[in-house]
Amino acid sequence: MIKNNLAIAFRHLYKRKFYTIINVTGLAIGLAAGLLITLYVLDELSYDRFHERADRIYRVTTETNFNGNLSGSASTNYHVGEVIDDEIPEIATTLRVQQLGNRTIKVDDDLYTPQTLAVDSNFFQFFTFPLTEGNPATALDDPSSVILTEKLARELFGRSSYVLGKTVTMGEEVYRITGVAENPPTNAHFHFEMLKQFKPRVGNRINWGNVNGTVSTYFLLAENALVEEVPSKIKEVCVKYNPQVAEGIKLGKYDVNFTAQPLTDIHLYSNLGMELEGNSDVRYVYIFSIIALFVLIIAGVNYVNLSTARSADRAKEVGVRKTLGAVRQPLIAQFLTESLLVSLIATLLGLALAELLRRPFNQLANKELSLNLLDNPTLGLAVLITGLMVGIIAGLYPAFYLTRFQPIQTLRGSMKTGQKGKSFRNALVVFQFATSIALIVCTAVVYQQLQYMQNKKLGYNQENVVILGNAVESSFDAFVNELSAYPQVRAVTASSQSPHMITNSQGGLQVRGQAEDQIYQLNRLFVDHNFLPTFDIVLKEGRNFSEKLASDTAVMILNEAAVRQMGIDDPLNAKVRRNNEWYRVVGVTEDFHFQSLKNEIAPLFILLGWGPSAYNNIEVRISGEDTPGTLAFLEETWQKFSPNNPFYYSFLDQNYEALYRTEMRLGKVFGIFTGLAIFVACLGLLALVAFMAEQRTKEIGIRKVMGASVRSIVLLLSTGYTKLIVIALLVAIPVSYLAMRQWLADFAYRTDLNLWIFIGAGFVALLIAWLSVSYQSIKAAVANPVDALKNE
Repeated sequence: MIKNNLAIAFRHLYKRKFYTIINVTGLAIGLAAGLLITLYVLDELSYDRFHERADRIYRVTTETNFNGNLSGSASTNYHVGEVIDDEIPEIATTLRVQQLGNRTIKVDDDLYTPQTLAVDSNFFQFFTFPLTEGNPATALDDPSSVILTEKLARELFGRSSYVLGKTVTMGEEVYRITGVAENPPTNAHFHFEMLKQFKPRVGNRINWGNVNGTVSTYFLLAENALVEEVPSKIKEVCVKYNPQVAEGIKLGKYDVNFTAQPLTDIHLYSNLGMELEGNSDVRYVYIFSIIALFVLIIAGVNYVNLSTARSADRAKEVGVRKTLGAVRQPLIAQFLTESLLVSLIATLLGLALAELLRRPFNQLANKELSLNLLDNPTLGLAVLITGLMVGIIAGLYPAFYLTRFQPIQTLRGSMKTGQKGKSFRNALVVFQFATSIALIVCTAVVYQQLQYMQNKKLGYNQENVVILGNAVESSFDAFVNELSAYPQVRAVTASSQSPHMITNSQGGLQVRGQAEDQIYQLNRLFVDHNFLPTFDIVLKEGRNFSEKLASDTAVMILNEAAVRQMGIDDPLNAKVRRNNEWYRVVGVTEDFHFQSLKNEIAPLFILLGWGPSAYNNIEVRISGEDTPGTLAFLEETWQKFSPNNPFYYSFLDQNYEALYRTEMRLGKVFGIFTGLAIFVACLGLLALVAFMAEQRTKEIGIRKVMGASVRSIVLLLSTGYTKLIVIALLVAIPVSYLAMRQWLADFAYRTDLNLWIFIGAGFVALLIAWLSVSYQSIKAAVANPVDALKNE
């Protein structure tokens, strides 16, 4: 019987090649899209789960409340790990990790800048980063030892093995290579190329001050211990070792709380200050999953729509079979066999299509996804089951719908075939295009928000600014003067952080004349005298720092947000206490965006740096007339003043755009999968209109003989679908509006959701649908009526 069903299925599918191709193509695209996004989602959910003790590893994070202003940090003071290891029995051991950035090392006469972390010596007992050479238990015991990754070892020595005992020079110190680690997998929340031993600064464990810092502190939960009890105990211990902090909490000046963040939650659920690397967001996982599901559903809807519409063709077949004694169950099995055969072919084609698109998708999503089903048979089985389930679900309604026809009705011709499922088909078409329109709206809003962020006036000039690191070894002033003398250099300045991302903050600030328990926490920036004019930052009141006034080391400039938060009525006569010293306010800048537009402009105070060591960046504004020549001059001058450090530069406007890289990827993914959804929906509409035109061939022939024009026939066939798309637009508007309003809520500064976005999305969907419908309508309208009526 199975053999007979397959033979009939192949014969029927071959007979209706056009509709078979439509169904197979739609399902294949849906399955390919679903598979690619499934790989993406699985990769996002797999972060840090490869560590053997991942279920017991937690990161300590802090939340500080200054007068209702909350600030969260993924880092702590370097002493936190020491004291909680000794004092809290639920903690088996702790580990500290510090991001050192790209450190310059020398091998022979060559310079390299590997991404470097400073870690405690128990790093490899904590995290599962296997060593290909060296003993993980002792590799970091010596302060003068380093661990390289295979990639870096190959870059330095031309091979990744037999490098133990070789040395690299960092600054004035020589380090011996004691281990080679496998390259960290992409699904880790931090990465490295070189590890060195963590060297904490000398300090007293009693009264060590602020609980925040620049060190990520992890702890391993003791077996059978409850993690819920740990955060409160961490706070008790830190208050015990910090009388100053305890006093501040007691007086209500501020409050500090801790959380024990599971290692496996960091990538998708953490977006704090001082993260080791940027993280993703679990909401994007949900969004991509929903998109994939909708594309797959639209493909299944096509199959159901065409199967029910073609009931006219199959009704007589069912009637004849029932007259000859066939019962309903074998007929259902026959139709399900056809559906499963289509889904099986589509699954194989979808796998090939997914593999073809995998590399472009990897580039788009910044992933290294693999589609090797032999290495992952579970995924292969899941793909096969999904394909079969889609076939069964898509074929169930047609199977039960077609086999319920009464043979006497079908053979007499008294049944209006294809009409009973019309309302159902219309509902499916509305669903397809409502989904497509909603995706168009979402894509348009994401794109519009990106354009808004890229074009919004930031309050400073970011064009033609080259950012250099501050690694000048000889005279800093001479270096700046030589740069300034070059004709294409407009200005040179230096700062502790780039103006597009100022994250350092300081608490404990007080305003003279206010209550002693009134404490503020503000973002902090050290600059030289040229910073404000270089970036065209407008002073609303007061003056800039002056080179002629030595006393300007004891003055500060505030932004408008700081003046508002601190409640200062006369800022130019105000004094602010910082580190037990009083600073006079000499200027107030207009608010400018020094962080992502996701955040409101925060309070900021600007201080004059005490010298070159206060600055991490050198910013050079160039004319832009001869950028390659200017960059060559910058490199030449850099090598003159800093021969032991490689020349690296970046453009400020590009750094700013990088803040929204995740949103840019989201916009591109939205666009691609929206296009796929519309394409699949239009494939179904094309086939549906073709079939309806085929069913109405004789009607069209009679109308043409009676004088009907091509235009009137096209309108006749198209008007019904136009109404359905208008209904789909009305359904899509509230759904997409609510979804995009929720997404835009993450941005403190955002574009407006105006009506034209929704009207435009509906017009695009209507235009695409009309092009699909018109092709078949015109083809039917221009056909020779003799061909349709010659058999009558």
